[in-house]
Amino acid sequence: MRALAPIALLVLAGCAGTPPPEAKEPPLTGTITLASGPCEGLCAVYSMRVFPDDTYALTAEDNTIEPGRSRGSLPVNSFRRAVEALEQYDFPSLQRFYTSTERDNCPEALSGLPTVDISRLDREKDVRAFVTYDTGCIGFADSDRLDQLHGTLRSIFRIKEIVAVGEPPRPPRPDDEGRVQGLGGL
Repeated sequence: MRALAPIALLVLAGCAGTPPPEAKEPPLTGTITLASGPCEGLCAVYSMRVFPDDTYALTAEDNTIEPGRSRGSLPVNSFRRAVEALEQYDFPSLQRFYTSTERDNCPEALSGLPTVDISRLDREKDVRAFVTYDTGCIGFADSDRLDQLHGTLRSIFRIKEIVAVGEPPRPPRPDDEGRVQGLGGL
């Protein structure tokens, strides 16, 4: 018994020096939805809701690979990456509407381009953020941020591979003198 006492003390000393386990990140909750409406071309019309377990529910309509409702899985941590993108682009600070009816948020609009809806709902964390964005809106302060967020979410959610037949048309960018490139200076 006495021979075991020094071993017990060593074991206890080793436990005292062990750092506490790292804190785990809180579990993710809620949903993120990305939806795109029709345009004058071959834009994919769809709504994809993504869940914290990296699964999705898709309603695919016009100009999609397989119209109808489906479910599937995205790569591991897709939901977490999407939450991080919403944080990176400060999604909650964006306006609710960027449409031609909101002149302050859409001073100029090109017709025929799709409208995109992005939402983040999380009842557990009391998060409710929505943006409706007419991709034809140009010349407003949040334009680049919205374009980059939309492109990032499309990439994370694998829209080109899962949903879209073709790419939606991109609105032309104003050049340095304020003319819209590709439209003869309109």
